Amino acid sequence: MKNKVVSSIILAVVILALGSLMFFNMSKPQNHNEQIWDDGTTIGNMDAKNYYIMYTDLACPYCDAFSRAIMEHEEEFEKDYIEGKDILFELRITEFLYLYSEHKSKMSEWSAEGVYCARNQGKFWEYYHAALKALWNDYHSKGIGVSKTAPKIEGMTADYWLKIGQDLGLGAEFETCFTEHKMLDEIRANTEKAVKYVDGGLPYFKFGSFATGGFDNNWGWDYVKRYLDAGLKK
Repeated sequence: MKNKVVSSIILAVVILALGSLMFFNMSKPQNHNEQIWDDGTTIGNMDAKNYYIMYTDLACPYCDAFSRAIMEHEEEFEKDYIEGKDILFELRITEFLYLYSEHKSKMSEWSAEGVYCARNQGKFWEYYHAALKALWNDYHSKGIGVSKTAPKIEGMTADYWLKIGQDLGLGAEFETCFTEHKMLDEIRANTEKAVKYVDGGLPYFKFGSFATGGFDNNWGWDYVKRYLDAGLKK
C-alpha cells in the first residue's frame, strides 16, 4: 500500500510538471530569430504573434506592384497590420529571374546586389523604396516592363542601380560593394534556398498558414489587404 501511495504521488508530480511546462511553452512570447534569414530586411517586433514572408525580385513587375501598394499606404500598413495585428514582416530579395528564368534578366541580379549592399549599411528599406520609385517613374508608369506582353525595358545597365545608392548618399562603401560584387555569393545562395520554398510564381507569400504566389499589376491596396488578412485566419 505504501509503495502504491508513493507511486501515485510521483505520477501526480510528473503530470503537474508536464502540465506546467506545456503552459509555459504556450504562454511565452514567440521569437522568430531562428526562422528569419536577415533581420535587416524585416519590419515589426521579433516576438510578434504572426510571421509573414514575401519572396520577391525587383525585376518582377508584379512583385513591385504589391510592394508599391504597401509603400503608398505605409502608415496604414504599419499601424493596422504590423502594430495592430502584431506581424513580423520579412522581405526576401532574390535574383530568381536571373538564375531560374528562361529569359535571364541581369536587372534581377543588379537590383539584388544594390539592395544587399545597401542593407550592409542599414539602408535596406530606403534603397528598396527608392528602387520602386525609380522603376515606377522611369518605366512602369509608362507601361514599360509591366507585363510579359508590354514593351520591354531596354538599355538598362548596372549603373542604374549604382546611381540609386549614390542618390541616397551611400558613398564609397556601397560603390565598392556593388562594383566588386561582394554580395553575389550570398544572393545566389539565398535564391537557391528560396526555390525550395517558392511553390508558384513571384511574388510568393507565406503569411501565417496562408501561402500563395502571384499578383496582378492592376491590383491595389484592397487586394494587398486581402492577402494580409488571409494570413491572420486560423
